[in-house]
Amino acid sequence: MAKQDHRHTQNQDSIPQLIAPPRIRLPIRISKGKVIKVQAKMRHPARTGLRMIAEHVFAKGEPAFYIHKMEVFFRDVLVSTYQMSAALSDDPIITFKLRASEEGSLKVVFTSSDDKIYEASTRLRFTEG
Repeated sequence: MAKQDHRHTQNQDSIPQLIAPPRIRLPIRISKGKVIKVQAKMRHPARTGLRMIAEHVFAKGEPAFYIHKMEVFFRDVLVSTYQMSAALSDDPIITFKLRASEEGSLKVVFTSSDDKIYEASTRLRFTEG
């Protein structure tokens, strides 16, 4: 009986178990008018759609599956769009800068290559003068 190598394959049925809603991390201290670093993270696998058939030889495998876009909304206004590729790592953490000019809602929307949408939101509040 031939031995199967499962190291480079991923059963599509198990992928939903690997996905979790995104989260937003804000700094502990936020001052009005200052630029802050915001982190958006999501538990999501990234699959290129290629499979290894020999050392340094790849062929088409299952369909590619990854986060292909992230949009940032502040106070319901689109402020940034990030286009990504299958080269994005599993469970990405994306850090971006935002000027905290006023308090308000902050929302991050991830779109996967199969057009599923995942979003997280939080309230940006000033913690110091």
